Amino acid sequence: MPGTEEWIVLAAGFFAAVMNSVAGGGTMLTFPALMAAGLSGVMANTTSTVALFIGMPGSVWAFRKPLAEMKKWILPLGIVSLLGGIAGGLLLLILPEKLFDAIVPWLLLFATALFVLNGPIRRWISRGREIPEPDRPKPLGLAFQSGVAIYAGYFGAGIGILMLAGLSAVGLRDVHRINALKSLLGLLCNLASVILFIAWGKVDWHLAAWLVAGSLPGYYFGSHFAQRISPTAVRTIVAIIGIGISLKLLLS
Repeated sequence: MPGTEEWIVLAAGFFAAVMNSVAGGGTMLTFPALMAAGLSGVMANTTSTVALFIGMPGSVWAFRKPLAEMKKWILPLGIVSLLGGIAGGLLLLILPEKLFDAIVPWLLLFATALFVLNGPIRRWISRGREIPEPDRPKPLGLAFQSGVAIYAGYFGAGIGILMLAGLSAVGLRDVHRINALKSLLGLLCNLASVILFIAWGKVDWHLAAWLVAGSLPGYYFGSHFAQRISPTAVRTIVAIIGIGISLKLLLS
């Protein structure tokens, strides 16, 4: 029979998938749930990344048409995303776990702030849609995406919102094209780190399986009822959870 830890992780997987379908922020649930189940901070991070990766290919496939129009963007940004994901994953695995434990409350606060700013960022993108788009990324865009990819490999919560802002800042204006590219680059960032985490044996497969078992119906529920769930309400919940967990970790 599953114990309390398994039920916590199963529920976290379900609600994280629903949140990802509506407004993002699922990692803010899965990471602390895995820590509550007894994993160290690093192990909770790696296990969460591997378990939630299962939903990414389907999301990218849904954007295959706009992606076909962005070949000049995909190759350079894809390369820096893969390399940055490897670098971030290696930093997580090589640096002392005490360092990760010390900075993770601040990383959670940073991710929480990103989720709160999601609405203003999307409105900023929409206002600039009449500006012509460049046909390829510029060096500043490549540098920004490199930093995002390193962060994704190391921790990763909030990378979607970072990429929304970054891709908009370097000239992309069409929301569908931005979302398509964001999904692909997020997959590439996480693919690199997922391979590293598995190769280094840094995955608790038992709890990862429970997380996946919860996320599959969660993605189905979220995709079918996304229009009935308020993204603002979800982001508010994410903000409360993020601030609460950060304060608990800082004070413990």
